[in-house]
Amino acid sequence: MKKILCCGSVTTDILVKPVNSIPTPGTLRSVESITTCVGGCATNCGIDLGKLGVPVAVSCRVGEDFYGEFIKAELKKYNVDISPVVTKGPSPTTLSIACIQSTGERSFLYNPASGADYCLDDINWDAVDECEIVFYTGAMLLTSFDGVPCAEFLKECQKRGKLTVFDTAWDFDDIWLPKLEGVFEYIDIFMPSYDEAARLSGETELPKIADFFFKKGVKNVIIKIGADGAYVQPNGEQGKIYPTYKNVKPIDTTGAGDSFCAGFLAGLAQGWDFEHSAKFGNAVGTHCIMAVGASTGIVSIEDTLKFMEENTL
Repeated sequence: MKKILCCGSVTTDILVKPVNSIPTPGTLRSVESITTCVGGCATNCGIDLGKLGVPVAVSCRVGEDFYGEFIKAELKKYNVDISPVVTKGPSPTTLSIACIQSTGERSFLYNPASGADYCLDDINWDAVDECEIVFYTGAMLLTSFDGVPCAEFLKECQKRGKLTVFDTAWDFDDIWLPKLEGVFEYIDIFMPSYDEAARLSGETELPKIADFFFKKGVKNVIIKIGADGAYVQPNGEQGKIYPTYKNVKPIDTTGAGDSFCAGFLAGLAQGWDFEHSAKFGNAVGTHCIMAVGASTGIVSIEDTLKFMEENTL
């Protein structure tokens, strides 16, 4: 099985449930639960892949603090190679507070901190060489890496024969496309969420969104469309929507997009085609929303395949 390197954003998530509104100033409201978990696109995906049983390493930057040590310990717990993780101050580890509504939908309060400091100098090239697939994720949150440094990184990865996979996050600066100019031509598989892809492209129809990125140089486009599954379009082919499991009521959608990516990457690591990988990604994403936390509900490849056999779409 191929080894995967997940590079990019990291956070400690403090999950608060339910939060359907903010208490008025000076008042207090009890909640059902407050949980501390690893979050961030790269670390979420790394833990998901570790729980699935896929060889994986994570490259990110954490602060010299409790949350940084917590993240590294959690990664190690799930057999994630943490040798590429950089621990460095003065910024603290990135922290986010996830406000989870009763419906399972969530919004975040986010302090960029160490994630914004992650840079090209933090890359462990020996770790890159040990992996066949490089997944750069959390783009637009990585202030010191987005743009030209990221393009240089992906270009070098391709030179070294790596498959480059790329995912975005919500741009809190509201800059969007200019942050990623020069990057697209070095992306083998681009897999953003629909909302992020629409903001980047200015388009709303899935084929037009995909065509926008093809013209930018992306080789293959996969767009996560939430409860509707995923839209998959290899370059030069007609796109197709792969539906997901709507019979499962979401408990918490935190990390659902990252878990789809992990499932899709797990398929690629085993040599599966895009169709099989997308269907498996939907099943992994479904397991994510069945529990509170970005990776809590993820199970092994074998158990996920069993779920797919027992649950028809």
